[in-house]
Amino acid sequence: PKPKPQSQTSSISSPRRNSPATMSHDLCELGIVGLTTLGQSLAAHHASNKTRVCVADEDPTFVPQVIGEYMSQMEAGEADSERPPLASRCMLPSVSLEELVARLSFPRKIIVFGTYRDDHKFEQVWSKLCPVLEAGDTILRWGKEEGGNDRYIQFYNDSICRVLSTQNLEVNLLEMVRLECDRTVVFEGENPEVFMLGGPREAYNQLEPYISPIASIGHVGNEAGCAHYAHMIQRVIENGVTQSVAEGSHILSRAAGYEHQDIGRMIHKWNAGGGRLSSYLLRISSKIFYKRDKITNKGFVVEHITDSIDLSAVDTWVTLEATKLGIPAPTVNATLESRFLSVMKDERVEASNVLKAPEGSDTPSVMRDQISDDTGNAIYCACICLIAECFAIFQAASDMESWDVNIAECVRLWNSPGSFLESRLMEKINSSLVDDNTNYEEQHKNGDHEELKDNEVMETKNLMIVPGMAAELQELHMAWRRIVALCFASAIPCPTLSSSLTYHDSYRTRKLPTSLIRAQRDFFDASGYSRYEQEGWFSTCWTNEHTKERKKKEKLAADMAEEEGVEVQPPPKKKRKRKSTAPEKAATQHTFEAFEDDEAMI
Repeated sequence: PKPKPQSQTSSISSPRRNSPATMSHDLCELGIVGLTTLGQSLAAHHASNKTRVCVADEDPTFVPQVIGEYMSQMEAGEADSERPPLASRCMLPSVSLEELVARLSFPRKIIVFGTYRDDHKFEQVWSKLCPVLEAGDTILRWGKEEGGNDRYIQFYNDSICRVLSTQNLEVNLLEMVRLECDRTVVFEGENPEVFMLGGPREAYNQLEPYISPIASIGHVGNEAGCAHYAHMIQRVIENGVTQSVAEGSHILSRAAGYEHQDIGRMIHKWNAGGGRLSSYLLRISSKIFYKRDKITNKGFVVEHITDSIDLSAVDTWVTLEATKLGIPAPTVNATLESRFLSVMKDERVEASNVLKAPEGSDTPSVMRDQISDDTGNAIYCACICLIAECFAIFQAASDMESWDVNIAECVRLWNSPGSFLESRLMEKINSSLVDDNTNYEEQHKNGDHEELKDNEVMETKNLMIVPGMAAELQELHMAWRRIVALCFASAIPCPTLSSSLTYHDSYRTRKLPTSLIRAQRDFFDASGYSRYEQEGWFSTCWTNEHTKERKKKEKLAADMAEEEGVEVQPPPKKKRKRKSTAPEKAATQHTFEAFEDDEAMI
């Protein structure tokens, strides 16, 4: 690609129509706006394969330079070719966006480069393209193009593509979000870039063949902001998994007495052989515990790293979303609160001198091998619950926004080589979700329900009850419980391991103690409650004073109705089967049964 000079103009040149370009033999399949290095590469790739491409740039004088450089390179290899069209003639210039649109066949497919983190620039391009496009045309905003990782995440509601797509419902708008991967993989170029795409599925299907040669992509939902939401969910899963592994290493150190190299060997053992915990994160964690410090020449590097981590607004977004959507997320919250506590270094040091931890005979004695095996299983179970919470939040947002999110596709992309979440667990989750969708489709084909539409996926139920995951939780939950109990007895903090266990047990509990809470509120202010066996809303007179108060209110209401000439029917009374004895009356003074003076339906 030819290096792009600094643009001489601040925006795309004003459109003007070129009528000869509308001739059928001049029509192109793809339009490229923005001749960045990647934009030139994509245009050259398709043109060299004799796919007609029309290119434009904010600096119109740069377009002929790119075309000329491309043609000179291609013509050298086409001197003996006699079969048109020649690849050198498959990249066509345009001096304006209107001319570019006129050169494209319908439905038009346009990819915009060079606007990453520059919403104003993309909005300028959009405002010039929309007036000359038709219903069914598609614009794709390319994501990050430069090498290296970028921790920048945009909140889905702030996405300019999400805003613009609601203003023009006829033109399809897609947005790409690039996923981070290991820096050595990026440097060596072993794998293609990985992108999540959000936008209409039909538009994605049209553009996918033009993008897949240079990037690994997947469609995650039918609206542009959905890709940003998936990116946000990915970040929270990363934070939670790292917190779980950190807690596990802390348990090995405090409860089992492992040194750093022992912890490294144990993590390597968990990762070896493609077992449950096999993952990119454990591979690097094992190496971290072996790395000696060369600055002080004392101990290991991890010993010299401060135990606090900076917070960003991104880390709080999913917790806020869970609250807004009414989705329980105790493991997600525990991960965030662990970061809050980590920055309170001075307070923690002071508290450690005041609030003493149990020592010696006060702590339980457990075999080291038992601790290490149980800790690995506890981390695995906690990760399943963490991911289940995040998926539940994502699905609830999808339902509210009508995204038709494809969570299985998100998992596939997150599990790409070199990804922070690359793991055997993600592979299993993807397989479980795909199998669950397949079973759902088969049941609907054989039953009375409507079949799923093309490219539609069923709503993902909670991951914990997907057959493959449920079986593993059932197999490993006792090890999980033993580790959490050991941590509590030994004063070892394990916020994500314990919160995830609480989430698991609460979710699987048929009847929670919430009935008492509702009864307490009704006792206090007669706020009422619903019942299992009856429809309606009820309130109980828990004491004689409550009964007297209710009778006063009923009498007052009857008097007012009588003054207004309205006839009031008294509430029906229930007959007692027999007269209670004095001891029985005393024992049932505050009964919960709905007797005559004890309970009334509101």
